[in-house]
Amino acid sequence: MTLETDIACLRGLSLFRDLPASRLKLVALMGERLRFPADSVIISDQDRLDGVYVILQGDVEFSQRRDDGGGRRFQKEAGSIIGDVSLLSGKQFLGKVLARTDVLALRIPKDLFFEMLRTVPEFSLAISRDLADRVARLANALLTAGEEA
Repeated sequence: MTLETDIACLRGLSLFRDLPASRLKLVALMGERLRFPADSVIISDQDRLDGVYVILQGDVEFSQRRDDGGGRRFQKEAGSIIGDVSLLSGKQFLGKVLARTDVLALRIPKDLFFEMLRTVPEFSLAISRDLADRVARLANALLTAGEEA
């Protein structure tokens, strides 16, 4: 992929759609493009992350195992961001992220991620909306699960 292709790919994602062109170019230049073959580990349990991962292409699966052998799994697709909650909370990543298909991801270093949150209102708003959407989906899933019990 070329720089122009990376920028076009980022522009197509809701998190980056409203970013000024100069910031989008900075993300594409400073981000580390990573490829993960299907079934490879992207993030391991208890990793201390030094950046966030934006899934540009492919599907990933987040899973978390309990001590009793059970656990939960859910899929994330292109356009998803992974690791932002861990960075924002300062906590270790809880779970594992596997590539379900071949995955192309952009790792945005921690310093750049926080700099963008501080200086680019459009990015801060997009991250806030994404987090709020995930909290709403989680609350809905929990409430729905409570009705089935």
